[in-house]
Amino acid sequence: MTKLGNEVILVTSNEPWGDVWYSKQNYAYELSKNNKVLFINPPAKWRFKNLLFNPIKTTSYTENLQYIDYNNFLPILNNFFNRLNNRWVSRYLKKYFEKKGIAKAIFWAFDPLRLYNHKLLGCKLGIYHCVDFYYSQFFGEHELCKNSDMIFATSQHFLDNFSQYDTPKYIVPHGISYEEFNLDEQILDYNDIGLKDYAIYVGVIDLRMDYSLLEQALKAFPDVQFLFVGPIRLAHGSYKSKHIDAAIRIFEEKVYSNVHAIGPIHFKQLKYYIKRAKFCISFMDMEYQANTIHHHKTLLYLAQGKPVFGPVFKEYQALDDLMYMDNNGGELIGLIDDFIKNGEDSNLAEERIRYARKFSFENILAGAATLIENHNS
Repeated sequence: MTKLGNEVILVTSNEPWGDVWYSKQNYAYELSKNNKVLFINPPAKWRFKNLLFNPIKTTSYTENLQYIDYNNFLPILNNFFNRLNNRWVSRYLKKYFEKKGIAKAIFWAFDPLRLYNHKLLGCKLGIYHCVDFYYSQFFGEHELCKNSDMIFATSQHFLDNFSQYDTPKYIVPHGISYEEFNLDEQILDYNDIGLKDYAIYVGVIDLRMDYSLLEQALKAFPDVQFLFVGPIRLAHGSYKSKHIDAAIRIFEEKVYSNVHAIGPIHFKQLKYYIKRAKFCISFMDMEYQANTIHHHKTLLYLAQGKPVFGPVFKEYQALDDLMYMDNNGGELIGLIDDFIKNGEDSNLAEERIRYARKFSFENILAGAATLIENHNS
């Protein structure tokens, strides 16, 4: 099995390092097991002092994984300022890396906004890895697709959006760490929230959720406790009118006593909350095109053998024997009701775990390593 090993890899992310992990953080963490990884956080809001004082800060997470903070020199007012700032920042970072003895690194970009030319950073290979659909709206993503040596995407549906670029394109899907399958029984037995047999949703609580469907479920199953693990970001102006009232009732006015929103917890602790749950929900608003492809936390749910209720995601259409999916809200509520009353085949839990194991990072990164090796040859 081909492996990426003993490389220096620069990972860019539009979401900073912290307790809440997305695909970028997971890839960086897994890559760091056999390589030195520098995770480059997105810059903070521009300030005038950045022109005169712009330090680079490096913080160690593990021996092989560090995250880097830097600032933009210029405000991104338009594409001209964007290009100028990108060139300035890239050269500044390149000099910093050279002083640290870092050269000829692999550039693995998840950030569609900035640092979109790996050559300016002195990197030997540039990869753009698309894990979300950005509606082709960012100048940085266009530049990344033109400048990168390879484009990876978690779905063919994403790759189809890049057909106008000549850059070689490959599917490299979401992965899951082998660590997610191993639980400490003492931690599992310690229930800090005082709930059991609950429904769980893990992820950011924002405009992408279907709050009308969620409210319908809360009313239909008043005896079922619904646990939400993740940051709440209710940007009222961004919501369609049919959802904002429900979102306010659920998470701000707290009308429903069976709702428990505990905020974000460290990614590596999520498996314990999922394991204690009776079932998982992925109530995403399918009017947003990005939501129709897949839900990032699905592998985490399946890794614990849990049933998942949600709409029909394109990437999971063949998993109707493992997941409960329907685009009709009423029908989906009916599926939950039947599950609560009658349960399910006891073999399904193990089948879900077996499916999730196929997407272990060991397998995913081996596939990526083969693609890189073939490209270099």
